[in-house]
Amino acid sequence: MYRYKRGVNSLEKAKQIEYSFSDNAKTCFSMSGTLEFKKPYNGMYIKNGKVMLADLVERIEIKDKVYKMTELTTSVQNVSCEEYITGIDLEKNLFEYDVGELAYSKKMAFEDKSDLLCIEYTVKNKERTNARFKVIPMITYRDFRNMKNSSMLKFNQRKIEDGTVISLSILNQESIVLKSKEMEWTKEPQNLTNVKHEYITEDCTKEIYTEDLVLCGDFETVIKGLETKVIRLYISSREIDVDDLSAEDIFYENDRKNDQVVFGIDDNFVELRELAISINNLDTDELLMPYLPYRKDYNDIFDTDKRKENMRDLKNDLEDLTDIVRAIEGQYISLGKIKEAKRTLIKIYKYIKAYEDFDIQDIAEYKKYALLKLWYVESVNRILQKENKIELYLESVKEIIYSVIDKEAKEKLFDEIEIVALSLNAIKIYVNMLNWIGEEDLNMETEEKYLHDLIVNEFWCEDKRIMKKNLNDTEPYANIEMIYTLSLSYPCIVDTMPIKLLDTIFKELYTPYGLRTVSKNSKLNTGLIYPKYMAHFVKANLRQNGVTRASQKIAYNLVKELLQDVGKYVNGGIKKVYNEKGINIDSVAYDLLTNAEMIRLYNMLT
Repeated sequence: MYRYKRGVNSLEKAKQIEYSFSDNAKTCFSMSGTLEFKKPYNGMYIKNGKVMLADLVERIEIKDKVYKMTELTTSVQNVSCEEYITGIDLEKNLFEYDVGELAYSKKMAFEDKSDLLCIEYTVKNKERTNARFKVIPMITYRDFRNMKNSSMLKFNQRKIEDGTVISLSILNQESIVLKSKEMEWTKEPQNLTNVKHEYITEDCTKEIYTEDLVLCGDFETVIKGLETKVIRLYISSREIDVDDLSAEDIFYENDRKNDQVVFGIDDNFVELRELAISINNLDTDELLMPYLPYRKDYNDIFDTDKRKENMRDLKNDLEDLTDIVRAIEGQYISLGKIKEAKRTLIKIYKYIKAYEDFDIQDIAEYKKYALLKLWYVESVNRILQKENKIELYLESVKEIIYSVIDKEAKEKLFDEIEIVALSLNAIKIYVNMLNWIGEEDLNMETEEKYLHDLIVNEFWCEDKRIMKKNLNDTEPYANIEMIYTLSLSYPCIVDTMPIKLLDTIFKELYTPYGLRTVSKNSKLNTGLIYPKYMAHFVKANLRQNGVTRASQKIAYNLVKELLQDVGKYVNGGIKKVYNEKGINIDSVAYDLLTNAEMIRLYNMLT
């Protein structure tokens, strides 16, 4: 993970890094490596995707000098503390500053599975003169999924023992609580207008999001001459008793959790260790979160009082749930976490069953639901290869198979190559499960032949050596979905088709940093590249060439530049999307599927 030391390396890299960590519940932190919140979804305290605390300003008053320690851009000023940064350690969430007369460090950690953020300052006064050390919260209320310019913010606030409570939304009953035992709260509110956040969208346009912040007051303490003082600030969305809190325990548990995550991973696999730590921020075993900043969880989906609202959310999140189920292998199985993988699959299946309550009329939604079910079957098979407990999954797999080979379902689904490939793969998984327990299903032979013939005779274009994405395509082009005919548990094509198709993928979709979704020669090509497909590409290559040290070395050379990019722009992770022209796309920080596929990729190459 990224480290900076003044005089050793440059801060430029830290400015580019997307730096995130979380409480593994609903709250997270996401900023640049220099604690700049220049992107709309950045902030120091984000709950359910809503930024509540944008950042903190540390203000130092000593002798006749005043220092404002923050990274901030408005329409009239640009405040920076770069020259005072002496050290950054993003693995330890540690930042060090020195203004000459006074030096301090700032260390941060969430309490595990709580919404409590602890910030610990160790302040050293190097002068004999007393210094005033102030911490000024910059309050906002921003939904990163609804990035509209806010009007002047006017939040209600009240002073409480050891701090303040700021009401952000009466409608949603959301507040932010700030407390400190070592500092005194002083209410001197002021508004900070036209704060700018710059970011690059996926269509490579530069956007500027502008908002107003509230500096609702400050926490203040005196640092006596030559004194070293430890100060803690606690941030939460609930009332907290700071006398009951132990910062030492919070930091200890945070370090212990990271040690557990990388236990058993060879120290030489630095990138894999970093990916494992970062992916732990998205603990799908309990939370089912696809990315940071957290938008919401699905834990109350079966709450009868909220069922209608929750099921509507579930409809909107079918693709997110599909990414979650696809990530199970890299998230858990590759790291030997079989119990966690099983628990997550059970939970996913509950959502699949809950979705049956809907009468789905929209064909696009119907296909998304089918993809969720079929990727569930693929993940089941990955677990069965580690733990052959077929009886746990047989009925659910059978139910899914019959739901997609139903006559009416076929008419809706079997014009897309991804669905057809996944369906044929699922049937083969189901047949293999039956063989293990000495049973058979006579319908499957017919259905398997039907899908195989459909792929070979209808989807395959011999002259272009590609698979159609959709049967109705009048001008077929190389597409990412055709890779699944090669890379699932069971390949869907035989004879010379695999090598021809793989050659096309290499020539038209492959780049060192990921795969295009359509041919580079197609007018539909956006220039965007996705690392999440690289594991499928490497698996197809190893399947075609055989898994040997030589073939693994060749495959490694294909992805070497991508693997070396781990931690370069996302601390401990990998960017979700690249641009083939070298433009850095500002996507969300940790994307579960992308990081999980990188872990799966490591597993194939070692």
